[in-house]
Amino acid sequence: MAYPMSINDQYHRIEDDIQQATFRNELSKAGINLIYTATWLKTRHSDFFKSFGVTWPQHNILRILRGQKGNAVSLNTIRERMMDKSSNVSRITEKLQKKKLIDCQPSAIDKRSVDVNITQKGLDLLARIEERVSEINNLLAHLEPSELVLLNILLDKVRNTGTHFPQ
Repeated sequence: MAYPMSINDQYHRIEDDIQQATFRNELSKAGINLIYTATWLKTRHSDFFKSFGVTWPQHNILRILRGQKGNAVSLNTIRERMMDKSSNVSRITEKLQKKKLIDCQPSAIDKRSVDVNITQKGLDLLARIEERVSEINNLLAHLEPSELVLLNILLDKVRNTGTHFPQ
């Protein structure tokens, strides 16, 4: 399926970006395009967070902890709420603790568990990041509001196929 002329002239297409003229079919092209675009976005996010001295998963943990409004949570709770479920939460929290962005204490209820809370330094860092978060949001700012709604619907639909592969 060819794009309308205005789209061909205005945007890089996946064919151009990966230098592949044809695809097996539109389904294959869509899968490759989605993975390529996700990697592109993740790289931009990683570069942005690196400028603040944290990684994207570290930022995710700080946001989770800020959302607890001062209540400590376990590593398991953090793991469940992470955007990237493959993240090594124990290793990431150790690094955040060394940077004094979080505080970890043995749980009073379960001695095998650790309670994690964000520090004021962590909250301050998130506030600095929020001041510049438009830089990340602007990656999608060229899309019309109706296109953003459609994109969100389509991405939700992609993740809700009902097909699950063994892990």
